[in-house]
Amino acid sequence: MSQAKNVLIIGAGGVAQVVAHKCAMANDIFGEIHIASRKIDKCQAIAKNVAKKGSFKRDAVLHTHAVDAMDHHAVAELIRKTNTDIVINVGSPFINMSVMDACIETGTHYLDTAIYEDPHKICETPPWYENYEWKKRESFKKAGATAILGVGFDPGVVNAYARLGVEYFDKDSVTDIDIIDINAGSHGKYFATNFDPEINFREFTGVVYSWQNSQWQTNQMFEVKRTDDLPVVGIQNSYLSGHDELHSLHKNLNVPNIRFWMGFGDHYINVFSVLKNLGLLSEQPITTAEGLEVVPLKVVKAVLPNPASLAEHYTGKTCIGNKVKGE
Repeated sequence: MSQAKNVLIIGAGGVAQVVAHKCAMANDIFGEIHIASRKIDKCQAIAKNVAKKGSFKRDAVLHTHAVDAMDHHAVAELIRKTNTDIVINVGSPFINMSVMDACIETGTHYLDTAIYEDPHKICETPPWYENYEWKKRESFKKAGATAILGVGFDPGVVNAYARLGVEYFDKDSVTDIDIIDINAGSHGKYFATNFDPEINFREFTGVVYSWQNSQWQTNQMFEVKRTDDLPVVGIQNSYLSGHDELHSLHKNLNVPNIRFWMGFGDHYINVFSVLKNLGLLSEQPITTAEGLEVVPLKVVKAVLPNPASLAEHYTGKTCIGNKVKGE
């Protein structure tokens, strides 16, 4: 059996909590498991929850650390201190570049679940991966480390579905891949987002990119709608959206039309539209009458429920998958 690999999870939100439990459940394969975030109390809360639920397959503890993940030297120092072999980055997409640099510096393998975002830019020119992450390919190669991007569900599992779907058909006959993401569950809140509100809103306030007729097409959010009768969740509406996986699938699969659709209820659309029209989803700083400089989007994030708090009272079903058309 190969030597166990130590794991460092960076981030302490809802996704990090899931990753921590999953790593604990497989700690017969992994070595020591660590979790780090800017606020160590969030890491400690996750560690306590992992222990409470008895998630570790073998007796162990989840080690906690404080780190500023925007400081790649600090991340590199923590990687060395913990003898980490694999970094799983599930923090804000704003930290991808600095964490990747730390992994390159230390020759450490890297995984993440979302594409990098520049805090000062929204909906950059596609393909997004080519603007940032893919530029580090050679550096990872020289460091003897592997970086695997987008290993969540979407992006992640749906990318594998897309590849599998293409392989079901005759070579080069696939014309369309439509990734459909429907959350038909209810969190019981007036309004909340299922992951970081800041990242959630940034996806929808600019233009929507899709890959159509072998080129990038732009639309406005909620401009294009479809209705499907889907497994488990039944008849649902979804809207053409921009999303991470389009920016890698279009390059790796010879398919002329690749689109991403996300389900939204009328209530979400109404609240989102009001916030956007009032300018409250802007990422650009403004100055209040009292002379305080604030970023409207960060204020909205601060008043909304923490996504990590939603799971306990969530009910309902989800359906995320791919519709592939070919011969």
